[in-house]
Amino acid sequence: MKKILIIGAGFAGLSAAGRLSKSGLGLEITLLDRKRAFNFLPLIPDCIGRRINPEFLCNDIAAFCRKLSIKFIQKEVNSVDLAAKQVQAGSTSHNYDYLIISSGSQPNFFSNPDARAYGFPLNNVEDVQRIISCLQENNYENVIICGAGYTGVEAATNLWLYFKKNKVSKNIIMVERAPSALGPLPAWMKDYAGRNLKSIGIEVLTNTVIEKAGPDKVLVSGGREFVRSVLIWVPGVKTAEFIQKLDIPKNPQGRIVVDEYLRLNQSCFCAGDTAFFSSKNTSLRMAVQFAITQGDLAAQNIIRNIKNMPLKKYRPLDLGYIIPMANNCSCGQVMGLNVSGWLATLLHFSMCIFRSIGWINRAGITRNLIKSLF
Repeated sequence: MKKILIIGAGFAGLSAAGRLSKSGLGLEITLLDRKRAFNFLPLIPDCIGRRINPEFLCNDIAAFCRKLSIKFIQKEVNSVDLAAKQVQAGSTSHNYDYLIISSGSQPNFFSNPDARAYGFPLNNVEDVQRIISCLQENNYENVIICGAGYTGVEAATNLWLYFKKNKVSKNIIMVERAPSALGPLPAWMKDYAGRNLKSIGIEVLTNTVIEKAGPDKVLVSGGREFVRSVLIWVPGVKTAEFIQKLDIPKNPQGRIVVDEYLRLNQSCFCAGDTAFFSSKNTSLRMAVQFAITQGDLAAQNIIRNIKNMPLKKYRPLDLGYIIPMANNCSCGQVMGLNVSGWLATLLHFSMCIFRSIGWINRAGITRNLIKSLF
């Protein structure tokens, strides 16, 4: 009986587990994750402004595994020995015949002790619940968002909606190290988003960094100081610590360089945010659609390897992406077409509802969104 280990119960890991459980090969499949629940990350910021109930963004991993008749171990992975085919989780070692690393990403504090001590990351349900609790205390005047990428823009507009619904006036300031917000995106999209942020009173400071932060104070480069402030930290992500320790090819974020079959080596595959995959001289961005299809293909290739069949190459299908903004002036590209405004918002939420897990969660998200949108 072949032993398969999957590290990480995100989109990629759950996709791989589902495929492997249906192989009919009598595999011994074990899923490792430090978390108890899978979090539906694309809607995490909407818990702030659109008041989506965080419970609808959670799925119990153990229950998911029981349905698939696979083993779940709730422990954090400490190390991986690729030569010995062994994973250390807690005080226990686990041997494998095949390994899928799909441990996703985590907040990158860039060795900034102030950010780690006083910044609120926005990477899971627990994070957003802490942010909401802080906002409800209402003992601040400014919210500083470090990072003006996809998550930063989404968080900023949801904060604007939160304050609008609560009829309070606060300052929302985005701080971005790069020369512009949404740096790698097309110029029209950056211009559109920039005009929208300005129209709802969100200030964007580019070529700027957080120099110092405290429990209620933030100092940015150029000497500008914000008192009575909350700091939300979303400037970027990195891979798990056990990946950082591996002496293997990685990109600057720590994503593992994989081949066209999503392999690190003959017995180890990578999927989702963990994998750094290049296609047509362009590296694939972190996205749910790629995590799901990569997890599925990694599992397929393990099955094919066991059956002595040729492996399948990963051929990504990019359906597009949308930058959702909580005043419904969203923008993006879908199937090669530029979309903006209400249409972009509805397309984003339609896909989120489709990809969420379980009818109860889908129904709950739908009710919350209808109430917020209309």
